[in-house]
Amino acid sequence: MRKILFPTDFSDAASNAFHYALHLAKELHAELYVLHTYMQPVLTASHAGQPEIVPEVYENYELQQFENFKSHSLQLRTMADQAGLGDVPVNFLFEEGTVVYNAEEIIQREGINLVIMGTNRAQGFIDKIFGSNTLGVIRGVKIPVLSVPKEAKYSGIKEIVFTTLFRENDELALAEILNLTKPFAVHVKCVYVHKEYNADSIGVAERWRKKFENHSLEFVFLDFKESIENTVNLYMEEHRVDLLCVVKRNRNFLERIFTSSISNRLRIHTNTATLVLQEGEDPGTF
Repeated sequence: MRKILFPTDFSDAASNAFHYALHLAKELHAELYVLHTYMQPVLTASHAGQPEIVPEVYENYELQQFENFKSHSLQLRTMADQAGLGDVPVNFLFEEGTVVYNAEEIIQREGINLVIMGTNRAQGFIDKIFGSNTLGVIRGVKIPVLSVPKEAKYSGIKEIVFTTLFRENDELALAEILNLTKPFAVHVKCVYVHKEYNADSIGVAERWRKKFENHSLEFVFLDFKESIENTVNLYMEEHRVDLLCVVKRNRNFLERIFTSSISNRLRIHTNTATLVLQEGEDPGTF
């Protein structure tokens, strides 16, 4: 059975992403691991002149956090039942430490295949787009991360845009995308932005077409308009996109792909979930 890790802070954005994660887990016949983390406050040994109370403060804080975790966990179980998704296997995890550290530990320990995180997206720096925790997980883990904005509603996955440079590493990522979406009968659009005719890219596209002939693939070559990122944004504004897939090349690429627009007014990504895959020989296995 596939395994999905869902770190949550129990915010509204995370609750919305929980619905998304439940639906996806149902479609993929996957087991869902819900992770909530907390950080102990930093106190000195002579706190308030009474060092003997420091252990008690820590204990009370941990108990308070655990009670909060139990309360919200019950709410999530109720949400699952009300959505008719109570049969999805859900495991709740309560851990001390950072989200990134615990995510890495649980991925290794439980054999997690995919991470799903909710986020509030806004125009601006990538930390605001993904949220600092989501960005930290994207940077830190070796498996794909699905970022679900607060405004995104799960309505099935039928149309996917995969931004590509037609590199060898991108072929590996495409294979993982197709593996993930087997249950959905999706149409994948491999989008490439070019400034001039590129015979090599055409050749790679034809090779992919033959290699993945049993899948519904479309190769879209877009004329460069102001910037690569803006060109992709304009295309997404005009076409239905249920899921945007990008390969994690570097921070600048991720930041530009989500903030670039001609008039600084495009909001196409505020309701589109984004799957970030690793670049390299191991983009992650779903």
